[in-house]
Amino acid sequence: MGKLEILRDRIGDLDREILTRAAERIALARAAGQLKREAQRPIVDYAQERAVLDRARAAAAEVGLDGAVAESIVVSLVRASVSAQDRDSVRRASVGAGKTAVVVGGEGRMGRWFVQFLADQGYSTGTLDVRASDEENAWARQALSSADLVISAAPPVATAALYDEWAAHPPSGVIADIASIKTPLVGSIRRLQQAGASVASLHPMFGPSVVLLRDCDVVICDTGDLHAQREVERLFSTTTARVVHLPLDEHDRQMADVLTLAHATAIAFALALPEQPTPLRSTTLGALRSLSSNVVRESPDVYFEIQARNPNSAQALTRLSAAIARVQSAVQNNDAEAFAALMEEGQART
Repeated sequence: MGKLEILRDRIGDLDREILTRAAERIALARAAGQLKREAQRPIVDYAQERAVLDRARAAAAEVGLDGAVAESIVVSLVRASVSAQDRDSVRRASVGAGKTAVVVGGEGRMGRWFVQFLADQGYSTGTLDVRASDEENAWARQALSSADLVISAAPPVATAALYDEWAAHPPSGVIADIASIKTPLVGSIRRLQQAGASVASLHPMFGPSVVLLRDCDVVICDTGDLHAQREVERLFSTTTARVVHLPLDEHDRQMADVLTLAHATAIAFALALPEQPTPLRSTTLGALRSLSSNVVRESPDVYFEIQARNPNSAQALTRLSAAIARVQSAVQNNDAEAFAALMEEGQART
């Protein structure tokens, strides 16, 4: 065996040892999470996380390892540990134990996320979706009228049509949508409520690939039904997600800035890239390309609804267009002072 192969084998052994220790660390973190739950302490302890990172940087300096590398490794382990503690908290809370849930549109990406999330909470969960099996749809249809919780993960217009159909004979449990845009739903929500249904409306501000909810917001809109709102809020009470309350009529105005503007900027950047990619790299280009790449690979139907169904989108898109025009004007007029002013204004807004 040559020297290179010997070194590679040794590296492989070290990789396995590192992964074994990582698994051991996460197991210990889960045990710590159980002690936190018993003591009714929060899962996330920011002071302790800072101490862990400080300790990692100090240890890295002692062994001659780049501090940034050490921090990256430990941050990944902390995130994995918090994610494991989060899932354990959800399962042990058993919010849905003995209860039934139906996810309409449960074969979509967010639908599948909610099916798993509800199952983790103890719900007997089924999917109602044209892409689901006949057996799954049959179970869901039978369970729909009496299910404790019905989540619609269908697009807003489709959900509104469902609500109008259900108004004749509403399901008896709590009904909630997870739509990114609420305007198409408001009238249907009110009609369903008038028919005696208990209706909530939420918006998980994350995608289906998210595992750790620590840095994620869940918006719960005020539909006027306190019982329904509390029931959907309980779903996230044992997680590290941040729950934010908004009036139902205020949601789309906020989303014009949070979603419309952000998505349109990312899509426009992707379209402005040259057809033949440059062989050069920069940190700014890499970050923007990564962001825009994620956006343009999402569902065009969902993202179109976010842009087109929100009555506040036009204002956000007009601001984006005006901002680009201001940058163009400063550059074309060779006005360094105006350009500096734009940069300063941008600093103030970010």
